[in-house]
Amino acid sequence: MAVRIIAIQTLLFFVTYALAGQSSLKPIIVVLARTATGATGNADQTCLLRNPPIVRRNDYTYFPGIGGYKLHLKAVSWNRARITCEEEGGHLAIINSLAERDAVVTVLKAMNPNPKYVSLGFHDLYEEGHYVTIHGRTLARAGFNEWAAGEPNNDVGFGNCGSLHLSGGLNDHRCDKLLPFVCEHPIH
Repeated sequence: MAVRIIAIQTLLFFVTYALAGQSSLKPIIVVLARTATGATGNADQTCLLRNPPIVRRNDYTYFPGIGGYKLHLKAVSWNRARITCEEEGGHLAIINSLAERDAVVTVLKAMNPNPKYVSLGFHDLYEEGHYVTIHGRTLARAGFNEWAAGEPNNDVGFGNCGSLHLSGGLNDHRCDKLLPFVCEHPIH
C-alpha cells in the first residue's frame, strides 16, 4: 500500500512539474484523499467536487444549454417548495435570461390546465423591495427582472416571495400562499 502511494505521489509530482512549466498553465496542486470505509464496509473514495456531476432525471424537461425544469402541481408554501426542490437535487427555479423564462413558460403551458402562477426562487425577505435569488444575487445580476403588469405590488403588505405569471412576468406573493412551483435542475 505504501509503495503504491509513493508511486502515485511521484507520478503526480512529475505531471504537475511538467504542466507548471508551460507558460499558459498555472501550477496544479493535487491532494490525495484517503480511502474511507463506509457503513457497508466497502471502500469508498472520499473527495470534494466543486461542481458535482448532475444526473439527469426522467421527471424533468431539459432544454439544451439552459437546464432542466419540473412543474409541481401540488400547491404548497414557498418554503415547502424550496425544500422539495432541494430534496430532488435542484432548487426553486431562478430565471437568468429570456430564453430560460421561455423554457419555464413552455413547461407551464404543456400542462393542462396550466397554472396561472408558480413559485420561483427569489424573495425580498431580507429587505423590503430588494429582491434577491435564493443564491443571494439581485434579480438584475441574475439576468432577468421583468415584472408582470402592476408588479411588484407587495400583495397587501405581505408579498415577500417570488413567482412567475403564466404571461412570463415576475410577481410577488405571500410566502404562505399555496402555489404550484417549478424546480430547476442545473446542467454544468
